[in-house]
Amino acid sequence: MIGDKSVFSRIDVIVSADSRYGDSDCGETSDALRLELHSKPRKSVFVSEVTNGDIFCGLLNYGVAHQMRDRIDYSMILSIGVADYLTSENIGPMLKALEQGARVTGLALSELAPSILDGRIANTLAIWDTVALMTVGAFDLRAAKPLKDDRLAQYVRGWSEEKGEVFYNSAGVEEIIPLARLVKIFGPCIAPVAPVTGACWVVSDDPDVQKREKAKLGTKMERQMMWALSEGVDFSFLKGGVMPEYRTK
Repeated sequence: MIGDKSVFSRIDVIVSADSRYGDSDCGETSDALRLELHSKPRKSVFVSEVTNGDIFCGLLNYGVAHQMRDRIDYSMILSIGVADYLTSENIGPMLKALEQGARVTGLALSELAPSILDGRIANTLAIWDTVALMTVGAFDLRAAKPLKDDRLAQYVRGWSEEKGEVFYNSAGVEEIIPLARLVKIFGPCIAPVAPVTGACWVVSDDPDVQKREKAKLGTKMERQMMWALSEGVDFSFLKGGVMPEYRTK
């Protein structure tokens, strides 16, 4: 709620059920969520299983498409780990940015703040103009997560002091391609917003999850650059795509 008005007219909880991917659901989550909703009915909350699509692009495109079908103009994408940032003080300025003509706005979260403020919005917590997003082709499946059988996956090759030669796949930065295309078509239309209220980014205490999160953050810039270059732009182009009133320097 902001004031006495509800912010969300529809909430979609989407569960990955495509067995071709290693992180597909065990098959019990959807039923558990529906049971929970049955005990606390909420007409605006919908649970869906997606059996064809990855978690980075396929599921997001599915969710945005269904919201557009329900005549929703803006879709927020939110990772559960940053749910504490979902306050009226933080969301209010994002909605204001959309009113001012932004095609996408994102909250500049902790470790990602410098890159987000430079226009590289993260779907960790972002709001997209749905028509604009579809106009530029939505989340391009080139940036999708590789299948378990990853023979067709794209990898970047690097090196680290600790491990020597390393490889990482290019998925997990699906925002970059549509961001570049939005700026090409609409000009400066990106609005990064600094959090007003403090919160925390919750990461599982599972050692494997923490290791994966560290690897994701450590290679994020390289993966972002790969997809930016695929669109013929570099980071300066995305920085130039930030609306003048939202530039920090």
